[in-house]
Amino acid sequence: MFSLVLWAGLPLLGFGSITVPVNNHWAGGFQARVCFNIDKDMSSWVIHLAFDQPVQTLDVWTANAQSTSADKKEWSLTNKEWNAVEHVGDELCIDLMGHGDGDIAPVITATLEGAEGGGSHQVITSAPRTTVNLPPGVTTAEPQPTAPLTVPDGNGFPATTRVANVRDGLSEQWLTFTITGPTVMGWVVKFRCNKPVTNLHVADADALSHNEDMTEWLLVNNDNKIALKAGTLEMKIEVKLVNVQDSAPQCSAILINMGVDNYTCGELPNKANSKYNYDDVLYKSILFYEAQRSGKLPANNRIPWRGDSALNDGDGGVDLTGGWYDAGDFVKFNFPMAWSTAILNWGLLQFKDAYEAAGQLEWMYESVKWPLDYLLKCHSSDDVLYVQVGDGGADHGSWGRPEDMKMARPAFKVDASRPGSEVAMETAVAFVTGHLAFKEKDPPYSAKLLQHAKSLWEFAVTHKGKYSESVSAAASYYNSVNVTDELCWGSLWLYKATKEPKYLEEALKHYDASPDWGMSWDDVFIGNQVLLYELTKEEKYKAAVEGTFKEWFPGGTVPYTPKGLAYRLQWGALRYSSNMAMAALMAAEAGIHPDEYRHWAMCQIHYALGDTGRSFVVGFGKNPPVSPHHRSSSCPNLPVRCNMNYLHLDTPNTHMLCGALVGGPDSSDGYKDSRENYVNNEVACDYNAGFQTAVAGLRSLLLRNLHPEQKGSATCPYHGAAP
Repeated sequence: MFSLVLWAGLPLLGFGSITVPVNNHWAGGFQARVCFNIDKDMSSWVIHLAFDQPVQTLDVWTANAQSTSADKKEWSLTNKEWNAVEHVGDELCIDLMGHGDGDIAPVITATLEGAEGGGSHQVITSAPRTTVNLPPGVTTAEPQPTAPLTVPDGNGFPATTRVANVRDGLSEQWLTFTITGPTVMGWVVKFRCNKPVTNLHVADADALSHNEDMTEWLLVNNDNKIALKAGTLEMKIEVKLVNVQDSAPQCSAILINMGVDNYTCGELPNKANSKYNYDDVLYKSILFYEAQRSGKLPANNRIPWRGDSALNDGDGGVDLTGGWYDAGDFVKFNFPMAWSTAILNWGLLQFKDAYEAAGQLEWMYESVKWPLDYLLKCHSSDDVLYVQVGDGGADHGSWGRPEDMKMARPAFKVDASRPGSEVAMETAVAFVTGHLAFKEKDPPYSAKLLQHAKSLWEFAVTHKGKYSESVSAAASYYNSVNVTDELCWGSLWLYKATKEPKYLEEALKHYDASPDWGMSWDDVFIGNQVLLYELTKEEKYKAAVEGTFKEWFPGGTVPYTPKGLAYRLQWGALRYSSNMAMAALMAAEAGIHPDEYRHWAMCQIHYALGDTGRSFVVGFGKNPPVSPHHRSSSCPNLPVRCNMNYLHLDTPNTHMLCGALVGGPDSSDGYKDSRENYVNNEVACDYNAGFQTAVAGLRSLLLRNLHPEQKGSATCPYHGAAP
């Protein structure tokens, strides 16, 4: 999660405080970003913020935030331990998200304590020349060691060359490239001379490698110039001849765009001949989860731009490798991961025929087994459950590839003294649904999952408490509201799997019949209502389900966009509509208003697939997103380094993140496909879980001739009141 930015190109402000514009705001909150150029070395730092109206809470991931005035108009940000040291020439950028009353968009001023005159905005200026002397510490009189020459694919843009200022074995090579087509996002230059050269000096690139006789060099862009728009680019390369008595070398060069990846998702045939190709969506959504994998990738990895990563995840000998990266970042947050796994397993149990028809059943088993294996590692003993790997602040303050991660990745756990009932129960549900899904396919694995589910249930019931109070590192990202819905949820699933009365008795202690605000990783009330009706057929549970959907159908309390999306929240709007569509399909399977609930659910899912004229699923349908807020897919191909600069480029992601559901539109159906727009354009494992399960449900309906398209009720948007 990142805020929108104050980016380069802004005029340099003078000494004194700087004004920080608010770039995004909504009812109850806002985001902004403040950047300072560092003008002297610092071993610690403090930023003072002044607002023109009260800010009740301030979420900051890369600093410690504290209100310093009674009216909450003044706040201070102090460094974390890992980012205390700043040097002259560094940039210090802080993302912040504030909360207040109403549609808040405060005027903000910021001062960096100890900076000259209070600091200044970040500004890109023409950078000093970068000097590259390879290999380091070796003079031309000594033998030159061989470095491998990496030659990327691609024809690239050839340069015209001219030579200037030849003296004492030094030569200036002037290269002129004519860039055509889309903006280049990360680049290399293959530089060849007819004589050996060394000591390359280049302003906008670094020498990466060379061949044995030092006539061929590979240059990779540095941060001075990472994006190249169509037009003419001039580059001066100073070289030194290995034999200083030689005449000037004749050189050539070609520049290759490393921000291009020809990998595509492909497309499955629409065997059902339905309006939208559900088989293709299921295939691509499974691919999305494969792109999110952490750890040692399997031999059948289908994502060519992903590699092994985070192979040292663990804690004191406990192996915590594997699992999924949460969203566009590289933290493993187990609470939403377990919820996503449980929802996908539920869909596999209920709509297995859909995966079979799409030819995705075996891939689906592999998909859900990946997080299950990781979660089993996390349950290291009966009363110990690891719930997070990675520091959200450090992680969210960086941008790059998971394969390149160098930061510390601490592990966090709950136990008897620091309980976490909701995350323990959600993990138990992932296990028990996995137990049911693998019961016939792999009985020993299924039995192991059930054993762990029962153990976690005992732990959650015996040691009650919120995990986000025990693990403060999770509180700013996946804070738990309560534990009662998960205590009910986990107990119901164990009752469904075992039929042991104690589980149903425990579930009923925590059941809530109130209308559900909206299903998500922290809200499973509607799931409890549906399951209780399915398991007991008692009318009061049916009435609770009806009460929830009365609020969600047109005419209820949940607002709608003009084009028909049930719009619960700006941040990840499609997550909530898809989750509730999935819940409606599950309720219909239980016999609750099947025609109306299926029709409504179809319209919500079809909104995401293209009913508004565009798809919100990467790689699928008409005009899909191309710039999701997602680190690894945005990075250029190796050997180009990837960093925060690539977040802010107005170019499509290099790699296609097949099947990812983005957050979705604003309340007026507007949408900006930008990496910086994490509110509407981030992706996450929990976004896809309910969505994929709902798509599987619609595909299953086609197989059973129960789909609204087959029953003459396929009109969208849905306008009927709740039955």
